Amino acid sequence: MPPVIESLLDSSTVLAFIRGEPHQLDEDWVLAGAGICSVNLAEVIGVLLVKGVPDERITSAIGGLGLKVVPLDGDAATLAGRLIPVARPLGIGLGDCACIATGMTLGVPIYTGDRDWLKLQVEADIKLIR
Repeated sequence: MPPVIESLLDSSTVLAFIRGEPHQLDEDWVLAGAGICSVNLAEVIGVLLVKGVPDERITSAIGGLGLKVVPLDGDAATLAGRLIPVARPLGIGLGDCACIATGMTLGVPIYTGDRDWLKLQVEADIKLIR
């Protein structure tokens, strides 16, 4: 059973928090009860490693956010796969589809920095961070 969460953060949101990028959120409020899909966690780690961030700094930065990791379950994976044909033309990839699908299956708001998500016609509570 996945951890109980109140919101889900996509990779762009987590990276914005870690990098100290500007956004319009109260980080403490958003992080209280927030989760990250396991696929997005892998994406965040990969992006930071490619940028040359040492592994121990990555572990510390992500751990400092206190996010609960939500595994991509079968229902969310199926929904993510069904989103790909409509999402890909908008530049929305598998990781984003996994995040959207996880948020939809859990019924929680999803925070992102990607405005193109709003072009998807899906029953998801998508909130922009900037």
